[in-house]
Amino acid sequence: MSRAGRLAGAAALLLAITWAYAAALAAPFHFDDFHVIVDNPRVHGLAAWWASMPGIRPLLKLSYALDWSRSLTAAGFHATNLSLHGFNALLAWAVSRQWLARLAPGLPDPGSAAWCVALLFALHPAATEAVTYVSGRSQSLMALFYLAALWTHVHVRERGLGGAWRALSPLLFAAALGVRETAVTLPFALALLAWFAGDSPREALRGLAGHWLVLALAAGLAMAWPGYGDFFGTSLQVRGFAEQLAGQSVAAGHLFGHSLFGLRTNLDPDLRVPDAVVPHAIGFALSGLAAAGLAVLARGRRPWLGFAIAWTLLQLVPTQSLLPRLDLANDRHLYLVLPGVALAAVAALAGVAERRLAGGVLLLLALVLASATRARNEDYRSELALWTATAAASPGKARAWSNLGWARGQAGDVEGARRAYACALARDPGHAQARINLSLLPPAGPDPACDAGNGRRQAGKFGLLPGECDC
Repeated sequence: MSRAGRLAGAAALLLAITWAYAAALAAPFHFDDFHVIVDNPRVHGLAAWWASMPGIRPLLKLSYALDWSRSLTAAGFHATNLSLHGFNALLAWAVSRQWLARLAPGLPDPGSAAWCVALLFALHPAATEAVTYVSGRSQSLMALFYLAALWTHVHVRERGLGGAWRALSPLLFAAALGVRETAVTLPFALALLAWFAGDSPREALRGLAGHWLVLALAAGLAMAWPGYGDFFGTSLQVRGFAEQLAGQSVAAGHLFGHSLFGLRTNLDPDLRVPDAVVPHAIGFALSGLAAAGLAVLARGRRPWLGFAIAWTLLQLVPTQSLLPRLDLANDRHLYLVLPGVALAAVAALAGVAERRLAGGVLLLLALVLASATRARNEDYRSELALWTATAAASPGKARAWSNLGWARGQAGDVEGARRAYACALARDPGHAQARINLSLLPPAGPDPACDAGNGRRQAGKFGLLPGECDC
């Protein structure tokens, strides 16, 4: 592809992102943003950040401190997040060119195919939580260094570069780990790419000594620093091994069925460990093994498919496997999964359809994704809009209703807040925050939104959610 073509392709990617995320800059801070940024003095400027070091995720906190020094408004933080996503789309394009060149050499137009991979990645609504939710930056900033390290390593090997070039990819890997611990998968991703491209296991590991050294040093620092010990210790107390595997069977269904393929995103999904723990745990383990086996079987005739499956499994291992988290799943954990899924979609379509037809289908899919992302960004325009959408998507979850109550109270809707807190307590009578917030509201008056105390909803008034008066 010519230089002019690359510039036009980059401009088109960035314009598509701008259209899909048009509402992002006007979004306020949300939920965890207050704890992580607004009410956290350790990121209120560079001096405060430096005084708080050493600490967990230092480069992520540095990015918050830089934004705080530049702008105290949410718009400045959102501008950084959007810029990160734009850079990641360009990196996904560059990385996809390397992937397709090695995994699908017979593709008629690999340059255009790689651009389509980047476009699908850039526009999928599952990325919104890592882009428009400021606290989701841990995923997008980590991805920036992760993808850059991937591209650099392959570029150095292909060009036979030496000296400082060989140190660049491990340094980028170290930066990714300084943002988020889930970047530990990078050396394995590089080895898998080489192996699916035809290298022997020994050849696939060649040139990764610097990455393994960084990983070992990072592991040593994590074990030596008490903050990480507390972090992992708390995590392991969340649920037992069997409960974790059973819960991940539910999480996988949500991430793939709802967010990735169903395009139904949710900031706070109502996911719980199923009662039948053992069957679900066994089913999840067998499903993972079956997917890994399918990836290996595809290596011979469809290496791009095998790598896409392996990439997807690898990116989900840190968050959706053995280490428990309070939330079983979040959409932002799909952020680095998206390039692999997009690679499989583009390569599969290019292999079965005529070029013009394949291009038309991919552009139509991109339009659908962009429209869904644009609509999803409208939910982030205010705390009230976001938690109204979340409570509608997770009507059985107390935390969604409690946060909706807070958002309604901030908007001046005291009676609406009271109803939302009542809904939260109906679902979880022990929800302390909902009970405290409810007690702080002014005394209740007659509820104009329901008929004379009979609990029936008056249609079209006060923006009630379906069945809200029946809580």
